Amino acid sequence: MELPSSVSVVSIFTLLLISTVQWVAFATSPCHFPAIFNFGDSNSDTGGLSAVFGQAPPPHGESYFHHPAGRYCDGRLIIDFIVIISIVANFAVAAAIV
Repeated sequence: MELPSSVSVVSIFTLLLISTVQWVAFATSPCHFPAIFNFGDSNSDTGGLSAVFGQAPPPHGESYFHHPAGRYCDGRLIIDFIVIISIVANFAVAAAIV
């Protein structure tokens, strides 16, 4: 089996570079989402379940600052960071039903 020539390697690298630049330009276009719908208890626990049924027994519900968080999760979740970045309200509740 013959090693690829430098011309073919450079050609493949150039094609990959061009396609990557196009995706970066596409990804930086502004997106405006009016709402975030998050389905999943482990992603959106903000304390509604523990407010109804009481605090979770240790070690559950301890925040990363070593104080009770009033939630069944331990610390911040990904939805909390998304809300902070996008500057919208977080109405997520654990075990919520519609």
